[in-house]
Amino acid sequence: MHVITVCVGSACHLKGSHEIINYFKDAIKDAGLENKVELKGTFCMDQCTDGANLLIDETLFHATSVDDVRAIFQTEILEKI
Repeated sequence: MHVITVCVGSACHLKGSHEIINYFKDAIKDAGLENKVELKGTFCMDQCTDGANLLIDETLFHATSVDDVRAIFQTEILEKI
């Protein structure tokens, strides 16, 4: 099981983490991966200046747009399952 953890702290929230979470919810469902990918929220990852932060398994990513997240989901989830 892959785990996607999205920061919902103040800085990341202001940088779009809510939209990122919504994208991941839809993408996981659309790909039929509900039993293979877990989506979680967390507070500060101490990288507040780099964009909205997320972990996929143990790898940290920074997203500045939903387009960034779409590309990350493609390469880190879809291509690895």
